[in-house]
Amino acid sequence: MKALATLLCALLAATAQGQDLVLFVIPDTPAHIEAFNTVRAAARHAGIGVSLRALPARRGMVMAGRGDVDGAIGRSMLAARDHPSLVAVPEPVFLWAPSAYTYQPLDVGAGWQALRGLTLCIRRGYTLTEERTRHLQRQRLDTDASLLRMLRRGGCHVAILDRDNKEARAALAADPALVRLQPPLEEVPLYLFLHERHAALVPRLADALRRVKRE
Repeated sequence: MKALATLLCALLAATAQGQDLVLFVIPDTPAHIEAFNTVRAAARHAGIGVSLRALPARRGMVMAGRGDVDGAIGRSMLAARDHPSLVAVPEPVFLWAPSAYTYQPLDVGAGWQALRGLTLCIRRGYTLTEERTRHLQRQRLDTDASLLRMLRRGGCHVAILDRDNKEARAALAADPALVRLQPPLEEVPLYLFLHERHAALVPRLADALRRVKRE
């Protein structure tokens, strides 16, 4: 977590060059930092400067939709559905795979349906997770560490985190009783969204993202 905070501060302090875009990310979200690094590399190819701004999930989407920031990184199509002024760059920046971490032997072959009857720990503001668990018993928490802590203390049966979540990887290494169930509950492409005033940049950034991925 300390390394993640240091990287976030470094990214926030970076001076963008050229046509700067201020892009929103959810705090304490390693997938968004990884996605930002991908976007920053692509933007460099496209001759566009970018910086990030950490904001709570719902507030950040509202601000991006109003144009108070220039866009949002690492959000799903579902998260953007109520913000018609946001335009997706049609090349994913991250493939998010929500997975079940637990101390119980469970079969998750049926995906989200397999979690019925269980108490879940999920991240607050992750639109897709909140939607998928709408009719399930759940606790919404603000950090990955708090999900794993609640799971360890017996406050929920399953914690939902990305299959390659760094906090979860450390917990798995430290606690042999903790398991990540396979397969992931779902695989969801996450995108860079820009406010519509920047729509002309979308093809340029899409091409640059494809180029970065090839490299």
